[in-house]
Amino acid sequence: MTIEPTPEHLPALRAGDADRERAAAIVQTAFAEGRLDLVEFDERMAAVYARRTVPELETLTADLVPAAHGSRADRLVLRSTGSSVKREGVWRVPPQLTIETEHGGVRLDFTAAVVRSPEVWVEVKSAHGSILLIVPLGWSVDIDEVTSEWGKVTNKAGPPVSGLPLLRVTGVVQHARVTVRHPRRRWWWPFGSRV
Repeated sequence: MTIEPTPEHLPALRAGDADRERAAAIVQTAFAEGRLDLVEFDERMAAVYARRTVPELETLTADLVPAAHGSRADRLVLRSTGSSVKREGVWRVPPQLTIETEHGGVRLDFTAAVVRSPEVWVEVKSAHGSILLIVPLGWSVDIDEVTSEWGKVTNKAGPPVSGLPLLRVTGVVQHARVTVRHPRRRWWWPFGSRV
């Protein structure tokens, strides 16, 4: 009989190039904002590329990540009425988010965000609005608990990778749209500008 290892006995997730680039971006931003001097910057950058696991990178940058605006440590509430709200770049993602929008739009880009929990719960309430959630490759996405009344709920994310975060979306949308997708690819054109 094979005994499955408990979560606390599982090996730490190995860091990839994208994980190190995200950590390096956090260190560079902190240096540009004056929160690190040149010696500290050099030490942190060297450490980023020497680390082997995701938890090691998270520990290295934990004191450099700005808290989400207007949030408590474990919950962020975003409201939009006739306007747009965005979170992109480096930002700290709490385990729970609530999005309320009416005749407005909300865009959350998790590509360079710092996520500390294995699951991110997003509760949506939208009327005549749009919600766009951009997730990195490999994230799991569950949108089965979103109720749509004359709206559209779409998951364009690719297959999940074990060990990466789960984005779980719940709530109600009325005459509104919720889309989950990966970042758009940037195409390189080798023959100068296209007309």
